[in-house]
Amino acid sequence: MADCECINGCPFFNDRMDKMPAMASVYKKNYCQSDFNSCARYSIFKALGKEFVPVDLFPNEKEMAEMIIKKAKS
Repeated sequence: MADCECINGCPFFNDRMDKMPAMASVYKKNYCQSDFNSCARYSIFKALGKEFVPVDLFPNEKEMAEMIIKKAKS
């Protein structure tokens, strides 16, 4: 599978994870370089646009992403 289109510019990894490089590596492998369609951040990006993605949203917070998308669309 190809890398996520957002991997290079994702502020979560490029700004927020600098103090947790091992954790960032795990998230990048599991989401950005594998199953990015299951990434909470990517879900919001595709549904609403990058301006709606909270900077502090973790890729595994799928329920939060669903709530954000639902709220924005209502």
